[in-house]
Amino acid sequence: MTWPSPDEVQMPSLTARTTREPRQRGRAVFGALLALVLSLSGIALGATPAQASDAYNSITSASEANADWMSRVADGTSLSWLSVPGTHDSLALCGELDPKTGKCGGIATSITQTQENHGFSAKTLTTQFRAGIRALDIRVRLDKGAEGLKFTIHHGSAYQYANFTDVLNATRDFLRDKPGETVLLHLKAECDGGTFGCEDAEGFRTDEWRRKVFDSYLDGRSYTGKGDEFTEDTAWRDLFWGPSVAGRGQADRVPSLGEVRGKVVLMGFRGTKGGIYDGYGIKQAYPAGGSNKEYVQDEYEVATISDIAGKWEKVRAHLRRSNGTWDSSRPGEKEYPYQPGALYINYTSGTGGGAHPYTVAGGTPTATGVNSFLRQCLQGENGRCPEFHSGRGDKFGGRETLDRLGVVMMDFPGGKLLDDIIARNRSGGSTLRVMVVGDSMTQGHDGDYTWRYRLWQWFRDQRVPVDFVGPYTGTKPQDNGSAPQPPRLQGEPEPAPGPPRTLGAYARDVELFDSDHFAVWGRQAAQDKSLIKEQVARYKPDLMLVGLGFNDMGWFVSDASGTLASMKTLVDEARAAKPDLKFALANVPHRTKIDGRDDLIGNTTAYNKLLADAVPRWSTGSSPVRLVDWQGAYDCAPARCPAAYDGLHPNAVGEYQIAGAFGSTLHTEFGLGSSAPRVPTTGPSRPFGTPVNVRAASEDSGIVVTWDQVFGAYGYEVRSRLAGVTDWSTTRSIGNRFDTTWLVDGQTWEYQVRTNNGDAVSEWSGTVSATAHPKTASGPVGIVTRPTATGIDFAWGTPTGPYTDTIERYGVLAYDLDTPGAFVESVGTRGKALHFGGLKPGHRYALAVQTWNKAGGGLPAAGRPVVVGAGTPPAPTGLKVTSTDPTTVQLKWTGSPQAGGYRVWIRNIHDGSPAKAEEMVVQETNHGVAYLFPGVWNYEFCMTAVNGALESGKSNCVVAPRPAGS
Repeated sequence: MTWPSPDEVQMPSLTARTTREPRQRGRAVFGALLALVLSLSGIALGATPAQASDAYNSITSASEANADWMSRVADGTSLSWLSVPGTHDSLALCGELDPKTGKCGGIATSITQTQENHGFSAKTLTTQFRAGIRALDIRVRLDKGAEGLKFTIHHGSAYQYANFTDVLNATRDFLRDKPGETVLLHLKAECDGGTFGCEDAEGFRTDEWRRKVFDSYLDGRSYTGKGDEFTEDTAWRDLFWGPSVAGRGQADRVPSLGEVRGKVVLMGFRGTKGGIYDGYGIKQAYPAGGSNKEYVQDEYEVATISDIAGKWEKVRAHLRRSNGTWDSSRPGEKEYPYQPGALYINYTSGTGGGAHPYTVAGGTPTATGVNSFLRQCLQGENGRCPEFHSGRGDKFGGRETLDRLGVVMMDFPGGKLLDDIIARNRSGGSTLRVMVVGDSMTQGHDGDYTWRYRLWQWFRDQRVPVDFVGPYTGTKPQDNGSAPQPPRLQGEPEPAPGPPRTLGAYARDVELFDSDHFAVWGRQAAQDKSLIKEQVARYKPDLMLVGLGFNDMGWFVSDASGTLASMKTLVDEARAAKPDLKFALANVPHRTKIDGRDDLIGNTTAYNKLLADAVPRWSTGSSPVRLVDWQGAYDCAPARCPAAYDGLHPNAVGEYQIAGAFGSTLHTEFGLGSSAPRVPTTGPSRPFGTPVNVRAASEDSGIVVTWDQVFGAYGYEVRSRLAGVTDWSTTRSIGNRFDTTWLVDGQTWEYQVRTNNGDAVSEWSGTVSATAHPKTASGPVGIVTRPTATGIDFAWGTPTGPYTDTIERYGVLAYDLDTPGAFVESVGTRGKALHFGGLKPGHRYALAVQTWNKAGGGLPAAGRPVVVGAGTPPAPTGLKVTSTDPTTVQLKWTGSPQAGGYRVWIRNIHDGSPAKAEEMVVQETNHGVAYLFPGVWNYEFCMTAVNGALESGKSNCVVAPRPAGS
């Protein structure tokens, strides 16, 4: 049904606050047109509304307890779980006002009115709020009057004697009085300019101006109607839940009740043609530029009284969809997935040529109204809604429980119907405050979903009111590429650690979720045990989920028993802040084997056994402790690890597995949820692309390659080669920069880059190149190294050559040759001697000294390797020589654990020259020597063992045999 234009109908103002444009024609035009429409439609003009009943037109009979019903629902309850009574066209009270009586006219009102009239200027809203209504449907016209550009409330062409400011005032007053409540608002631009509809003020009939005027209410502006000129006015933004009125994008999630108490949540803002404006509302229910029919049922056309039952079936079908139930006789219902986290809106209202709004809602003596159908369904009367009751038969499938109605937008609701809807909400109880404590596997990397998100989804789907708490919200962001830094000077204090990097993003399609946590990349139980008391005191969690211990054992902080002791201290310290805190402690997963780290495998196995034995002893009646079998649930072992992208950190499937481990313990041991999490065998693939904007540039330090970060990349691979060489050399880079140093002037290098996410790589980028012109200094000469009991003494001479005049410091480098996967240790000095202490006795170390000038670090000069804690090594024994060809020999000998390396001595047996040795030190006990002219049989070979400057006597000496045929 459409209505006459407001420019054709005189609608008198009710209050001075109501702004109206002058009208050209009187009410007679509207009455005549309405009569014509009604006669053409066959509507009996003398039809009378149904009598009030428990389901219809008796809003004031609702329970007084409804005035603050939301305050009795737990904070962590998602709005999507609620059953919220609302009103369709919430202020449609009148067709036209009789100037003599001040009351609404009969015929026009019978078509236009959708709600009981309890006062104009939005006074009716106060009655609706008191009865329990928490969702409003407000239709506005953009009006230009004495106060400038404002929204007035309309139903079609019929002005409803209220302005949008009246709506905001009434809502604000209610929420101030009842701060535990929230109000959901659907806003629609009503005036589409149709034949019997209304039009916005001339010159402002655009979506841009409708949005601007709405924003003017939020920001305290009042447009005068002269372009963008405005005056100051009341700002209403603080009344709204911010993400729903951002203006730049829609809210990505349905909030919890605790987040929006005392606020208005804008569900959506529709344009005149039904399109949804971007920047406002909740994206899931009202997606801008898309369709919301999956979540919003608003099929309002009811042609005749006999079609009322059909309208009810549409309401009922949407109830099934909202609760994961389906009717096999209706095609397509079974295919709709159950969406427990979605907000559903169900309009029971309807109108048409042969049925008034009050007829559809209240029925007739021969036809049941939709409101009564709904109440019968909720009461289980007359066999209504058998799909939600036991014994429903094979026709229906899916869930059996009608445990939420969503937002129900009604015409003329009855008080008892409101009571029934509100009674569907779970009152009492409290929100479970959960603190997740962990390391990198829990924090996650930029672009991850994280197992925390999957667990949050489980809580949401199980309708467990939960509030994740903690000081951080994000993942670990990607590393920004940076130049190599000079080593810290010996004795210089370490810089104070900066705050943890916790502002990384989640996967692009992650809903905006409650992501608070206390998990940090690289964190150990040994660290958190001294931090946890403060965090518990601050955030007061009810339940703590802990996944720590790997880094303690993986980084040699402690063995199994030491890690267990740290975990016990963590529990004790947390209890000291909150004695009734509950714990779910996870054991430690295995990772793929690291060469030389059998200790990690053994310690992990031992720790998990110790923890399983200890958890029951740590548990108390008021503070239970339960074990989470992370290792058992996570598909990762020393031999293979399909759950991880790098042999440890979870991929999308691994995240589900970890969440499943925690969720299973929470369900079986703490009684949370109706079922444990489902763990899928596949997960979403991680999207990432080939790096772009790859650049290579010659710098004073060498060549620097940079590229744009790829979202979701765990790291990158850079392959490089000298121009003209066929083979590439590939190196891993965690950031978007790669430095090639220690180069020769004039060398041209080529590079390609690709994204590496562990179990997947991108295509290589195009090739870039640069020619090196380094300005670094060469390494020092005369490096002398000597072992001490727990370290090494260094000394060296002054470097010579270009760019040595700007040397700022030296970097002394030590690499543990006997520890697989060891890092190069480095310390700086401005002198030419240094003691490098704190090393492992009995281990061999490769050693070097590097210069640092203003251009950067130069090519290191090698010093002799050292065995820490050893003295002068014995001479090698059993030296043997094999001639592999006339100019090449292979030497083998028996070495000593006290030797850092060996030197090869060579003497020409025919010219009387003494034996000579190059400074190069051999690490192994075999070595090849080539280019021996005029033939290997002319040379004698001996070996010495070195330990830094300490050197043994010579081994037995051998002459190479002449190869056959030489």
